[in-house]
Amino acid sequence: FYGIYEGYASYFILLIVVFFPFFSLVISLFGMLRVRIGMLPLPSEIKRGEPANAVIRVYTRCWFPLSILKITYIAKNITFCRDKSKKTFFLYGCSYSDVSLPLDTNHIGSLYLDIVKIRVYDYLGLFRISLKTPEKRHITVLPRLIRPEIMPVLPMDKIGGKGLKPKPGGGFAEDYDLRQYRIGDPMNLIHWKLTSKLDELITREPLVSEKGMIFICFNLFGTVDDLDSVFGQIAYISQVLLGRMIEFNLCWYGNDGELNIVEVKDRNEFFGTLVGIFSSPIEATGKAIDKNAYRAADWHYIVRPNLRQGGERA
Repeated sequence: FYGIYEGYASYFILLIVVFFPFFSLVISLFGMLRVRIGMLPLPSEIKRGEPANAVIRVYTRCWFPLSILKITYIAKNITFCRDKSKKTFFLYGCSYSDVSLPLDTNHIGSLYLDIVKIRVYDYLGLFRISLKTPEKRHITVLPRLIRPEIMPVLPMDKIGGKGLKPKPGGGFAEDYDLRQYRIGDPMNLIHWKLTSKLDELITREPLVSEKGMIFICFNLFGTVDDLDSVFGQIAYISQVLLGRMIEFNLCWYGNDGELNIVEVKDRNEFFGTLVGIFSSPIEATGKAIDKNAYRAADWHYIVRPNLRQGGERA
């Protein structure tokens, strides 16, 4: 229009067109520089199937709303998902507001949430500023309790006594053995009456009953639905055993084919073991449990993903 019309109106229109983007930046810059982003606290653990959302809170700290807020993030289950694609969310004309990002909790595993980029634009969408992103988050989706359809006959105690063994670290014990004194033995364990008769130092060695070993075995590979079933049964059996104050071992072959045996004494150790298992990707195929895996067990149970078949018990 300025090229074909020499009047003053075309000149003013040209100036408006040229300088209006900078005017938009000037009136937007105050709000763009003052905006802050935060994320509401997320639970570190959640049960499978429970709704969960990551809430990003936008603090504008300005009288006028923002023009465009672009959020790029990654939300995936790193235990099973291989997809590394990013998702983008646009928020238009926001002031003080919360942005809810839904999380998929339909399957067990470790949910990984990473806010990759947050950019705020001026009112024309021509200029942008990158904002500081919240820290990455991990949420462990724990299994729901699933009772095996063929429930094994669980031990009522710690598989009885296999004998007596020296108590680790010493201390008080109802049973003890007598032996010659060794350098470093506590003085309060010396049997003075017998020492005076034999004319040599005799020490009481505390003994504890050696209990049998319980193994809960499973295959750490398969489909997502199979492993939902497997870990649901493991959680159910573990709850019963720990409720009876019975220690047990979890046994499986890792992705590298190495045998893993983890002793579980309480619920915290059990949940900690699940967090460690879910922190690495689980493959569709792997090494299955064999007799060598539980040869040291006095009682074992192999959890199968098919609930109709139950499991196997020694």
